[in-house]
Amino acid sequence: MDALTAEAAALSGPGHWETGQLDSAHLTVRALEPRRDVIPRDDPTLGRYQSALHRATKASTWPLRFRVTGLTLTRGSVMACAESLDASADLFSDHLTAELGPDARHEPERRDIWYLNLLHFTTDIARPTELIEWVAARRHTTVGTTTIDAPELVRADHRAGPRPHMRLELVRAL
Repeated sequence: MDALTAEAAALSGPGHWETGQLDSAHLTVRALEPRRDVIPRDDPTLGRYQSALHRATKASTWPLRFRVTGLTLTRGSVMACAESLDASADLFSDHLTAELGPDARHEPERRDIWYLNLLHFTTDIARPTELIEWVAARRHTTVGTTTIDAPELVRADHRAGPRPHMRLELVRAL
């Protein structure tokens, strides 16, 4: 993933977020709310999220295993498509939705695809035609498999530098 991310970034030009690099790549089950700059540790919503995640995790079968099957391009990112190797991922997503109850309102429906973002676009793409061709040539390239041992409640913070990205940070209630 890291190598593919670097290749996509080279075609896209500087400044885009290299989300597929080491220590940034992730599978998102659902977004819970718009990003907040400050989340108080005693935030009641955070406590409900943690509790729902705990219950959904206990009700689910672990680990979750995915085959990363190829790349695709959206208006906002280059994505690596993932296929769950069994029904466990979708069942966990359903359990989490049920346990969140009204707190699932930001993203009420289960996502219809699983994916890992390699690159989030933040500005114009330097070589768009070449990027489109590069992604198309990798549409059905098997990247590998990944195993998720347990879910985590995280938030992403932008990290600047030669390879800008989103650094994931665990969010915990008191």
